[in-house]
Amino acid sequence: MKSFLTNLALVNVVLYAVGRTLPFFGEFASTWSWSAIVTFYFLLTAGLVGWLNRASRRSPIRFVTAVNGSTAIKMLTSLAAVTTYLVVVGGEFRVQFALGLFTVFAFNTVLLVVEAQKISKNRPD
Repeated sequence: MKSFLTNLALVNVVLYAVGRTLPFFGEFASTWSWSAIVTFYFLLTAGLVGWLNRASRRSPIRFVTAVNGSTAIKMLTSLAAVTTYLVVVGGEFRVQFALGLFTVFAFNTVLLVVEAQKISKNRPD
């Protein structure tokens, strides 16, 4: 778990830094929204992996339920975040927000899936 958190933190720091250096994205990346997206997905992914670890120690069905639940949580939270941003903020940086959120979502989801596969592989049964 410790190496996973290190990799997760490293990937999110790189995403944050790359977002600030891209010319078409840099202005949006200097707002609080970009920091909030990256931090939120870091915390969400770390929490979901903790849930997967706890569920894997109990039973296979709980692990499968945790995997399905983590997928639903990430997707519905992302939908709510995009909808809220578009309603509250409106037109300013809407494309950058959506693309940035999707990028952070995708990278964090890949890390979550890889870790879930490692957890599943290490189960004794």
